[in-house]
Amino acid sequence: MSAVNIAKKEYKGWKNCIHITNGIIEAIATTDVGPRIIRFGFCGKENEFCEVEDQVGTTGGDEWKIYGGHRLWHSPEVMPRTYMPDNSKIEWKKKKNGVKLSQPVEPWTNIKKEIEFTMSPDKAEVTVLHRLTNKGAWAVELSLWAL
Repeated sequence: MSAVNIAKKEYKGWKNCIHITNGIIEAIATTDVGPRIIRFGFCGKENEFCEVEDQVGTTGGDEWKIYGGHRLWHSPEVMPRTYMPDNSKIEWKKKKNGVKLSQPVEPWTNIKKEIEFTMSPDKAEVTVLHRLTNKGAWAVELSLWAL
């Protein structure tokens, strides 16, 4: 194929997902919740990420849901900061060979989460960049925790 194709797609009840493929591997990012890469694997083969079946395709709510897939947290693990719900729509931008997924600023923590996902056009190879940005008035000590 030697190209990365990026297209909107429904996936298991989530209406607004982004399908990224080079014909060898594929990924699906949700934009109804997240930021999350909910599926990753070789084309037509099993998902390498867990999916929590009773949560897949759901949105909304005030409590954190695991959903499955690949996600970004802040560390160290502290309740409630680490478990801020990511149950709402996110923004996404198409980039060369991939996407940038951006969560709105979390209301309580004032932290913005972003995942940039790019794929090689001709190999089973991806690059994932994680970013936490403090949009608050005070410094915050934390670390990236990509799961």
